[in-house]
Amino acid sequence: MKEDYNSIGAAETEDQKNEFQLSDMISWTLCHKKFFAISIVICVALGLIYAQRAQRIYQRSASVMLRSDNKGQAQISELAAFADLGIGSTGIDVYNELQAFQSPLLMQDVVNQLRLNVTYKSKNWIGYVTDWYDKTPICVEYKNLPDHVGEQPLNSVTFVAEKEGQSQLTVKDFKINGIKSDAPAQTVKLGQPFKTPVGTVVLKATKEYGKNFEQAVIVGYERPELTAKSCQARLTAELADKLATVINFSYTDASEKRAEDVLNTLLDAYNEEWIRYTNKSTDNTAKFIDERLMSIERELGNVDSDIERFKSSNRLLDMNAETAQVTQESSKYSEQAFLANNQLAVARFIREYLVDNTRQYDLLPSNSGVGSQAIEEQIAEYNKRLLERQRLVANSSDSNPLVSDINNQLRMMRSTILRSVDNHISALKIQADRLSAQENAIENRISAGPGKAKELLTIERQQKIKEELYLYLLQKREENELQASIVVNNTRLLKPATGDSVPVSPKKGIILAAAFILGLAIPYGYMFASNMLNTKVRSRKDLEGLEVPVLGDVPLADGAKKLSLMSRLMKKENESETPRIVVEDHNRNVINEAYRVVRTNLDFMIGANKSEAIMATSLYPGSGKTFTSVNLATAMALKNKKVIIVDLDIRKGTFSKIVNSPSTGVCAYLNGQVSLDDIILPSKTTKLLFDSIPTGHLAPNPAELLLSDRLQAMIDELKQRYDYVFVDCPPITMVTDASLIASHIDRTIFIARAGLMDRRTLPEIDEIYKENHYKNMCLLLNGSDESGTYTRYGYGYGYGYGYGYGNDTKKQ
Repeated sequence: MKEDYNSIGAAETEDQKNEFQLSDMISWTLCHKKFFAISIVICVALGLIYAQRAQRIYQRSASVMLRSDNKGQAQISELAAFADLGIGSTGIDVYNELQAFQSPLLMQDVVNQLRLNVTYKSKNWIGYVTDWYDKTPICVEYKNLPDHVGEQPLNSVTFVAEKEGQSQLTVKDFKINGIKSDAPAQTVKLGQPFKTPVGTVVLKATKEYGKNFEQAVIVGYERPELTAKSCQARLTAELADKLATVINFSYTDASEKRAEDVLNTLLDAYNEEWIRYTNKSTDNTAKFIDERLMSIERELGNVDSDIERFKSSNRLLDMNAETAQVTQESSKYSEQAFLANNQLAVARFIREYLVDNTRQYDLLPSNSGVGSQAIEEQIAEYNKRLLERQRLVANSSDSNPLVSDINNQLRMMRSTILRSVDNHISALKIQADRLSAQENAIENRISAGPGKAKELLTIERQQKIKEELYLYLLQKREENELQASIVVNNTRLLKPATGDSVPVSPKKGIILAAAFILGLAIPYGYMFASNMLNTKVRSRKDLEGLEVPVLGDVPLADGAKKLSLMSRLMKKENESETPRIVVEDHNRNVINEAYRVVRTNLDFMIGANKSEAIMATSLYPGSGKTFTSVNLATAMALKNKKVIIVDLDIRKGTFSKIVNSPSTGVCAYLNGQVSLDDIILPSKTTKLLFDSIPTGHLAPNPAELLLSDRLQAMIDELKQRYDYVFVDCPPITMVTDASLIASHIDRTIFIARAGLMDRRTLPEIDEIYKENHYKNMCLLLNGSDESGTYTRYGYGYGYGYGYGYGNDTKKQ
């Protein structure tokens, strides 16, 4: 039996399990309409308050297209018209540019341009925050803001400015890094510097000063890096399509105007950065050409001086006709030698540039006239990769794996270019040597001429070579400047920053719908939780499957209090309630009808024309044994039957309280002090519908009294006089009294309290019935509460009383 007692489901059928069906839920919902209404009203009200207090968030979006060719690489199409000048185009990777748009440095540039790290807000009485941005009535200027406060970096500063007259403000509530400062409030004038814990500050009026200064303005400052990080989190940039070069941007902010400004400024800052990086190559080429022009200018000056000195010293004005003819023939080879020597000089200069380790990450001169298209293309590709490396370093660091990979590529490309230049130099040397041999042949022809003419010709040839090289470099400088002047933006604006005036957050409809659903979910959650956690007997449905016959069930009496777990824990020892008689003649309420049903069932069990002694007991105190005995006796008396109640709960005597606890009673009879007639209280004296026998003085030895032979004699005599003898007994689990009384009783009504008896004890009741410890045992469910349940699952408690047997002797 003990093993069954500890098993929760030993006597439970499938219908006794904690499961909800649709009909149960509908019934429970209808019984708790007020609960649902209150829950929904509270949740919806809280939702409305949240929707009113929440910051309005707006979204703005823009679209741009990167200038691209059919391979998905952006290029400057305007430069195609100058291809014959050797001006190349540059290309970019779309995905790299997508990352560049989300660069922290680029966003920090936007923050600095728009001063996004300085905010102006107001808060109304319900806590709604207004972000003024461009409509702020005042603006702040920090004169000498420190980088650190103590040992901590200065991350944020906030203070409150309130209007005090036409040109005065009250500044107070300074907070530094979120910690309130001890700085006192002070009154300041507009435009006048004043001292603060973070240096000198000036507050100036804006054009909105007379319009939007009804509330105090909360002025906030944040380190630009932190603001940029916050702005990055609100920026979304994604490709419109994997194969397209269109990028869609969206930005969310509490200010519509600020969201538009951020997107527009971001695009402008990106284009400025793009042009700056693109012009790096042309700037480096211009520097190279200027250096060479300065060097050639010096050399030309020296040659001109040599010619002037030679002619002056030899008094030469013109060469003779033969010298002119030879010179004309020699010019043919001189022009060819000029080109070869010029290309050789440029190639050697580029080689010096390549082997110079101090210029490892400088752009190589492009369009330099080296005389090799292959070398020019290699230099252009090298510069392109070097620019890509510089952009990656600017957005990350040298330790970036992508930077390391590009470094390796640059070293390999530099080595390739160097080998190409060496091969080109060798070829140019061979060509120059051949032309020099031809020139020597011409010189041999004129060697017979005057030596002075030959010397002059040599000097003039050097002058011509220098002049041609100088003019060539001037042309390249003009081409380079032309390329720098026609560099265009890398993006084309498809859709400017626009958006709806309806905020994207908070969404009032969704909030109220969620609040309504929550208002429904809370009662249902409570229902399911209480059902899962409640292991008490709740209705007659829980008694199905027991072998012990069920006499009936009695609902919670009108006006009776539900006995919760907290009330049972706080109930004082020996504290009990006096049972109330609820059964009345001509009353047709629920509890009266319930007792009439129990009365009919009991008569059916007893049979006709038979008198029985019936005891009421239970497992626990407070089950309502006395309440049941009194009202069932009243119901029997209403059909003109002779009924008597004997209070054999001689440790407590709860029933005796109804008849004012007379001093003479059953205890005195069992002791042999009085006769049976001396202790019977007629109904006319108690104003009850039945006779009664109280306990009298409480005895110090109740168990010994119940072993007296006079108990059986008393019950037999009462059965002769009355149709029904009801015996009120203590619980069976507290003392042995009920077991002693049971041997003299004909029928036992076992009271099970809804909400008090644990369903895990039902197997024990069934075991008691099977072992026939109590004669003709039947079960009565007391205290079911239909008003607070679904499908008659009761959680209320009927009338009962508590027991404190441990102190009975002391009390007596």
